[in-house]
Amino acid sequence: MSNARNLANLLGAGTTIATASIADDAIATAKIADNAITDAKIGNNIDDKLKLDGSSVATVTVNSAVSSSATVVVDGVSGTIAVGMVVNVSDTTVRSITDAASQSAISVDDTLTITAVASQTSFTVSEAVSIADNVVLILRADENQGFVLDASAASTDVGDEILFEDATGDPSVLRGVAGSVLQVVQGGRTTRVTHNSATYGDVGVTATITPSSTSSKILIQLTGTLSNANASNLCLIRLFRGSTQIGSGTGGGTSNYNSFMSILQDTTSYSYSGISGSFLDSPSTTSATTYKIQLAAYNGTAVMGGRPDNTNVATPTLLTLMEIAV
Repeated sequence: MSNARNLANLLGAGTTIATASIADDAIATAKIADNAITDAKIGNNIDDKLKLDGSSVATVTVNSAVSSSATVVVDGVSGTIAVGMVVNVSDTTVRSITDAASQSAISVDDTLTITAVASQTSFTVSEAVSIADNVVLILRADENQGFVLDASAASTDVGDEILFEDATGDPSVLRGVAGSVLQVVQGGRTTRVTHNSATYGDVGVTATITPSSTSSKILIQLTGTLSNANASNLCLIRLFRGSTQIGSGTGGGTSNYNSFMSILQDTTSYSYSGISGSFLDSPSTTSATTYKIQLAAYNGTAVMGGRPDNTNVATPTLLTLMEIAV
């Protein structure tokens, strides 16, 4: 019995394998050969099953029906037949190989292997089987390293397959679990900037992200420092998606004071405050989307990214965007 079949028996139907079970860097880029995954290796039933396997070497067609024999004669060979290859049917929806007990799981469970090669049209397999004429077979080297994500409701004998989603046939799950981070983008500036007007103005703090789905949320985080060069006066920040103001408070006595973040300078003109704020946005687009902040000061000069009285001090102002799966 193959290791894969042992795994299936131990786990049982519906068992979940947590992400933590796969060690960090266990699957390295170097382990996936160039062009290993081609269109021909991804079947039409992609909604039901996704096999990540770069080891496919040959395809053959049974040239004469096999009846309770370990010898298989083939034609239509594409690739090279070699000892040790695993034999499976090409069309996994029709399990055309049966073993001595008339069981068809051997068609797909990676237990049938080539033990001898007489020629490139005749080989011996590891046990006596029956196969109909003209069945297309896939021969793979080291097939047991294949990793299968299977959501097929019709798959009553999953063999070595790992159930990835419970029979919904919905490939959107491959985008990530709801709440997971799909991508992170960061923008901002590392230099000190000032603004001496009560009219909001750009200060060069922007970041652009292209969501992978219209349903995604964008978590926006702003961090930095802020101060007013005039003691006991106000600085305000507004957040924008494109030209649309987002994330601001509402209902302030003065509408211009409705902002994403604000600070009131203390009674000194040399101190500055650390700032940190976040907002969860729903852009409902898959187009490139730019976020930015604008700054305003009342009765003084707003200073972002440094001390108000000393141009030698500079700290970064960072705008971080995270796409969140929904």
